[in-house]
Amino acid sequence: MAWFRREREKAGEKANVVASHAAAFAGAGKAAATVISGVALLFSGFSLWESSLKQAELSVYVTGVVAYERDLTADEYILPAGGFEVFAVPITIANGGARDGAVLALQLDVSNPRTGMTGRFEATYTADGAYFANTGTKRPKTPFSALVIAGRSAWTGTVLFYPVSYGNEKALTPLRKVAAFNDALRKKYASEMGGSSNLNVLREKRPDLPEFAELDAYLAKVLNQNDRVSVTLKLIRPAPSGWLDRAIGVPVEPIALTLDMPDIPTDRVVRGDPVRLRTVAARS
Repeated sequence: MAWFRREREKAGEKANVVASHAAAFAGAGKAAATVISGVALLFSGFSLWESSLKQAELSVYVTGVVAYERDLTADEYILPAGGFEVFAVPITIANGGARDGAVLALQLDVSNPRTGMTGRFEATYTADGAYFANTGTKRPKTPFSALVIAGRSAWTGTVLFYPVSYGNEKALTPLRKVAAFNDALRKKYASEMGGSSNLNVLREKRPDLPEFAELDAYLAKVLNQNDRVSVTLKLIRPAPSGWLDRAIGVPVEPIALTLDMPDIPTDRVVRGDPVRLRTVAARS
């Protein structure tokens, strides 16, 4: 019977080996299944983030030719001397995020290094091709309103920027007040003008009069013939609504341009014709 006991012991040992190998294989299978499940969960979470949860990620592009003009259509109680300076800027705003992105306003800061004149302009109207195809005072334009750009989409339009402030505070003085100042100047120096109503006659005789410095301030513009200006375009967005928005929100980088006014007759600008500006440099 000894041989029977030895055979039974051998069989038991083999069964133990088989059982231990089976347990090892089972453990490895569970580990692989856990890894696969983890990877699947990771990809599922990433897909959910990219398709639904990712914060709005806005990028701004100036996609065409910038134009400049003087708007002379307002009445004398609003219109500054020489008209409102207007920059017409073709803009594309792309949203690379999944959530909608809001743009409350567009802001254009303009600086003329030659004269030191600075101005802040805001998006006031939008325009299409018909605006540039027509002339006169009835060119179609639409008041600018806040934009909501859906996730994974883009908005494109031509925005008309009007001045809201200048470094020289007198530059937005209404034409009515400027006309009253001119009349007072004519009366004060009537003898020097010899019956003429043209203030250039007085300027030739008395170029040092302090009133001319004030008059020039009323007439000042940020862009003139043969001038070069530096322009910075910024988006104004709503303030972050919570700590998560502040932590992972992506700021929108401003766009910087350098624009040249061509050497064109001054009367073309004064009568309100759009002028195509030359883009010297662009960077973001």
